[in-house]
Amino acid sequence: MTESAHALFDICQDKECNMANTTFSGPVRSKGGFNVINENSTTGAITQTGFSVNSTGQLISLGSRKIQTFVGSLAATDTASAYTDGDVLVELGTLNSDHPDALVTATKFFIHKAVVGITTAAGQTLLGTLKLSATSGTATNAAVSSGTEIVGAGVTAFSPTISADASVTEIDINFNNTAGNFHVFEPNTTAPIASNVLYAAATTALNADASAGRFTVELEYSVF
Repeated sequence: MTESAHALFDICQDKECNMANTTFSGPVRSKGGFNVINENSTTGAITQTGFSVNSTGQLISLGSRKIQTFVGSLAATDTASAYTDGDVLVELGTLNSDHPDALVTATKFFIHKAVVGITTAAGQTLLGTLKLSATSGTATNAAVSSGTEIVGAGVTAFSPTISADASVTEIDINFNNTAGNFHVFEPNTTAPIASNVLYAAATTALNADASAGRFTVELEYSVF
């Protein structure tokens, strides 16, 4: 960074800095992510206008469309008592509901596509789903609170070809799959906007150590 750039950073880091139109010859870098914002001319309230990249690069928002990546680990699973259908394996994170100010206030998530990549097999027979809930902090081996299934055999997939029920039965996620294998699902399904907490949940009984399991979830969704 040049001396002048350092000076500009020192001036702008703790307050608003109006840079008008600025051209950079190199890449623009930010430790805290990148947000395009809107300031209300009356109240001064700041809102995101729909384009942002978070600080880790795991969430990209473009208008109402989102691509978000979650890291899944079964290290904290506890089989002192058996897991049953619908029990939490792990809380994965929170979906983003920001959208451009000009749109009607969002009431739903629309789930376009999920890719679940297995990085380490669970070591035990273990099928499961992805569910959204309005409740965060549900412990592993407890039931998901009012969960909406978005990936798994319980989802009614919507066909973009006929704009109706696809009349197919999805399969559950195999968390004991060989490392490097994927589960891909395009459900075209919805969930209430309040149900923004993503969980991986079991659908088969589990009473043996599956703590080795690791996986990555890439979720494409919209808010509307």
